[in-house]
Amino acid sequence: MKYIFIINPASGKTDYDKIKRNIIDNLKNEDYEIYETKAPKEATEIASKFKNEENTVVYSVGGDGTLNEVVNGIAEGKCKLGILPTGSGNDFYRTLKETDKEIVRVDLGKVNDRYFINIASVGMDAETCNNANKIKSKIKMGTSYYLALIHTFLTFKSKSLKLKIDKNVYAGDYIIAAICNGKFYGGGFKIAPVATFDDNLFDIYLVSKANKFKLIKILTALLKSEHEKYPEVRKYTGKKITIKSDNNLIVNIDGEITISKNINIEMIEDALFIYNNKELVEKIMVI
Repeated sequence: MKYIFIINPASGKTDYDKIKRNIIDNLKNEDYEIYETKAPKEATEIASKFKNEENTVVYSVGGDGTLNEVVNGIAEGKCKLGILPTGSGNDFYRTLKETDKEIVRVDLGKVNDRYFINIASVGMDAETCNNANKIKSKIKMGTSYYLALIHTFLTFKSKSLKLKIDKNVYAGDYIIAAICNGKFYGGGFKIAPVATFDDNLFDIYLVSKANKFKLIKILTALLKSEHEKYPEVRKYTGKKITIKSDNNLIVNIDGEITISKNINIEMIEDALFIYNNKELVEKIMVI
């Protein structure tokens, strides 16, 4: 087995020199390579070089953004994905931790031409993610997501959307439209409590327009994964989703942001395998 470690040294507050030493100490008798990224999308470029190597594990060493880049380099390939969760959110890894299988089959989603492994969304949560990225670029602090949430809550207006989930059409003013492969986003918000990444289906949450008071109650319930009890929150499952709007929408793709009026999302079944060696991860993550 060959191990490729793609490190994003700008992710989180991790001591990456220590991480590298731990890799060397634990894999000194193995075939491994370590790469450090210096620019956005570089992790995708590096990972793609190993996409079709069957006996290779490509490790994402960073947060959800780094993971998304690595996934886009190896999706539907022959190598396996490994995850060292060193970012600030690590939302997909929260779901992965729930399984003890060493080799895990995983579905992926695809938004237009970009893959995602965890969640894609539009609405208040996507704009919160966008604002959090802006805050983090200016102020290095762990509370950036919560500051962004407060700002977005105060300024956000619902979006007029037309959605198609498989053959069913929905239209209205929505606060959130979230297409979930994993359970968590936003640094631990469990929006999709029963989602699994290997059932060939998305869990889809639509939150209809609500006043600020009701919205506070829904968001508070989301912290406890009790949001489904509100009539404004509707859950669906499906494989193919289109979202259309007359205005540009901020789209959150595993924490990465893009802008579009027409969003096409499809399920890519059994798109990759994860090498879920928890013992190795624990040894390398000791700081």
